[in-house]
Amino acid sequence: MTDLHIIQELKSGNYTSAMKGLYKHYGVVRAFVLKNSGSKQDAEDVFQEALIILYRKVKAPEFQLTSSLATFITGISRYYWLGELRKRGKSISMNLDLPETESEDFSALLENESRFAVAEQALLTIGEKCRDLLRLFYFEKLNFTAIALRIGLSNEKVAKNQKYRCLEKARESYLKLNAKTEKA
Repeated sequence: MTDLHIIQELKSGNYTSAMKGLYKHYGVVRAFVLKNSGSKQDAEDVFQEALIILYRKVKAPEFQLTSSLATFITGISRYYWLGELRKRGKSISMNLDLPETESEDFSALLENESRFAVAEQALLTIGEKCRDLLRLFYFEKLNFTAIALRIGLSNEKVAKNQKYRCLEKARESYLKLNAKTEKA
């Protein structure tokens, strides 16, 4: 069963079929958890959490799988188990025993996550009014006239100029934060 077929099965509600395809990834997660101070029960719990997170992501209309399911599930499991080990005061091995192509996919996934985290921080620095304006434009797809009315600007031209300024603030903040992250 291909990754896309499994995703389609989840979206359509055919969970039994989807789970059969997903459980082939349990062995990697189990081996990772066992190698890093975990028990069989811990591995089952971690895998279950990864499946719940995958299910929530798949149900979101904007979801697009940008890596293999193996990479996605292993990455989620790794982060979840890392958090559990931190709570327990233990350390973790970084060896995921992924094939080379999966390791490359996982590296790309981590890089994307890092960029998204920096972008999220940058958006938090631009102020609530700017965030609202950008949300209305990009996510609610409102035109500038509607945006001006919604957030109390005098007209659509002011809204358009404000959007440009907000994007510039966000871009500058992103570049500064990204430079700090790369130095660290």
